[in-house]
Amino acid sequence: MATPKSLLPDCGLYLTTRALPGNEEKVPAGSIISFHNHSDSGLPTVTTPDHNIHNRWHFHGPAIPFRGTTWADTLQKLPSEGFYTLRKELPFDGGSWPKGTLVQLGYTQAGMPILFVARVRSKLDENDLYFSDKGVGIKREQLATLEAVSVFQEPSDGAGHNPDHAESH
Repeated sequence: MATPKSLLPDCGLYLTTRALPGNEEKVPAGSIISFHNHSDSGLPTVTTPDHNIHNRWHFHGPAIPFRGTTWADTLQKLPSEGFYTLRKELPFDGGSWPKGTLVQLGYTQAGMPILFVARVRSKLDENDLYFSDKGVGIKREQLATLEAVSVFQEPSDGAGHNPDHAESH
């Protein structure tokens, strides 16, 4: 029998604290996963990261269903990858960024948070912000300094969707 959705965590990005029983090699402790509390079979599922583009993990491949809530209760919710501002100055090894700095949050496969600072590149003709693929690792406790922001994103499929679509976190 499927586990009632109400007894499971919300869907989202999580860090495993224990390996998934029966799938220990595919879903080890200390890794990020995409968790869904529902599926066509009625069972919760996890998907491991496949690749990273623009400092964001993409989760492809077969979802791994599992039974019971015991393992799901061991998952640690992670803030969504995306764009944030700093609520206060953020010191790190080698420097600091001032309050209000625009950053992108990403993670290592082991779930360690990484911040990528927004930069204006003066040599470009376009008025774009640039986020390097080289970031600064921060402590999980420092995630509390992040304030989610909405970023408007152009449609990528060329189908003429509303260009004022906001991606918020």
